[in-house]
Amino acid sequence: MNFMLTVFPRYDTDAKGDMSVFADGEQVSPWAAEAMTWAVGEQLLSGKGNGVLDPTGTATRAEVAQILMNFCENIAK
Repeated sequence: MNFMLTVFPRYDTDAKGDMSVFADGEQVSPWAAEAMTWAVGEQLLSGKGNGVLDPTGTATRAEVAQILMNFCENIAK
C-alpha cells in the first residue's frame, strides 16, 4: 500500500463552477482562478449574497469555518 495515498487521499478536482454568475467573478486573480472555479463548482463557496463573491476581500473566521465544513461534509466523506 502506498503510504502517501493513505495519508493524502486524492480528490476529484474536475468540477467547474460558473464564475460569471458573480458580479465580481472576473476579479479572481489568475493564480487562483482554477481553485476558485473548483470551489464554486463543488459548492464550497457560494458567495456573500447579492451575486457577490468578493475574491479580493478578507474571509472572516466564520466564513472559513463554513468552507471547511462544506469540504468535510461534501467532499472528504
